[in-house]
Amino acid sequence: MLEPNVLLIKPASGVFLKSEKTQAYFNRKLRENIKCALHRNKIEFNELRQGRMRFYLYADELEKCLAVLKRVFGLHSLALAYEFEFTDLDEIAEKAAKFFAGRFEKNESFAVECSRTGMHYFSSQEVERKVGARIVKNFGLKVDLKKPDRVLHIEVRNEQAHLYADEIKCFGGLPTGVEGNVALFFSGKDEELVAGWLMLKRGCNVFPVVEKESKELEGAIKPLITWNCYRKFALTPVSELKELIKERDILAIVKADTETTKEAFAKYKEFDSKQVLAVFRPLLFYDEAKLKGLIKIIKS
Repeated sequence: MLEPNVLLIKPASGVFLKSEKTQAYFNRKLRENIKCALHRNKIEFNELRQGRMRFYLYADELEKCLAVLKRVFGLHSLALAYEFEFTDLDEIAEKAAKFFAGRFEKNESFAVECSRTGMHYFSSQEVERKVGARIVKNFGLKVDLKKPDRVLHIEVRNEQAHLYADEIKCFGGLPTGVEGNVALFFSGKDEELVAGWLMLKRGCNVFPVVEKESKELEGAIKPLITWNCYRKFALTPVSELKELIKERDILAIVKADTETTKEAFAKYKEFDSKQVLAVFRPLLFYDEAKLKGLIKIIKS
């Protein structure tokens, strides 16, 4: 069985479905966030290489890298992959069968999916057929192209290929930091964690604003740290909000309000009239079950 030697990182669609200039900026910020998350967890890596709609991370502790990076926004998925250079289709089939060994149960069905970039004498379908036939011959497993139990993925890029069987889904969104800075009014409530989480996912840097700094509030904001590329938050007293807006170029204020009554909207209007910036309320009309689910995810 061939062991993974690279962590294949797929950016979210919000990153690569942009203009060339914007995509370059988003990728640069995403690279910074990946490095920051690893550095703050004291995980060393050898190289972070960027390819076409992919990043490739080379490190000795790939499992630890995956556990940390799955909470970085701007990522679609992560996969522990085996990377190799090949000369012909037979070599791909041979490597794929070796990588396949020990990763699938005998009673499981499987399928092979191949994506290919570059000039080759074979097509993606030929790779799938060749590798599938080799796996059936070696292990006697059943092919199921409609609803397979497991899928062996093959990505061919010119003379290099990547194999992976398990893909860990991430939380998508935009790389934190690409959409500027916001101030989050925070009093320690779970709903405020969700509001902050949603703004981080939208690409904003979040600066918590509190009535008064305390150890209790520092502890309450901690669940968001792992979603902030493991950067800690500095609490700002509301009395210093004007200074924060100026120093950090704050673009908007975020409140975790959820009430939708006539009286509540009157209070919102009164609060907003006293602010110099727009006020975002991302939890208004938010589904209650989904809200509880996000609280559980954030705190996990």
